[in-house]
Amino acid sequence: MEKVKWTLVNSENIRGYDCDAVYTSKMLTCDDMDGIPVININEGTLKAGGRTGGAAHEDTEIYYIVSCKEGMSWVWLDEDAIPTKAGDFIVIPPHTFHWIDNTKSDEPFVIYTFWPHQEQNEVYFVRKDAWGTADGTLDPEYAQKRMGK
Repeated sequence: MEKVKWTLVNSENIRGYDCDAVYTSKMLTCDDMDGIPVININEGTLKAGGRTGGAAHEDTEIYYIVSCKEGMSWVWLDEDAIPTKAGDFIVIPPHTFHWIDNTKSDEPFVIYTFWPHQEQNEVYFVRKDAWGTADGTLDPEYAQKRMGK
């Protein structure tokens, strides 16, 4: 079996896509990176006072809450409002309508979203249409520079 080279990704090296006035998306990983399949991870930042429109998907999705104002930020799953705090993982079953509510907060809500296929996230297609690629890497030599090479 041929060994495949590792990949280093850091959010600071990924260009954000402004989905609207309150939400920015950074696609950290996608279906195929450097010839190996990987799970998709997106970093989303919802501005203070904002909320997302919401969606439901065919497959399970996982939210990891990076930062938010505890007691002032929620993830909605159908009719259930889940109060969030940094470090929470929320497993969202298929066909569950979900959205993020940061309308009561004066701090950004930062979340990592994990899902199996890049096409499940509509922002993948929007990025591709806008940029010609879904890859928002700013500096292709980022890993080498971090390693001092």
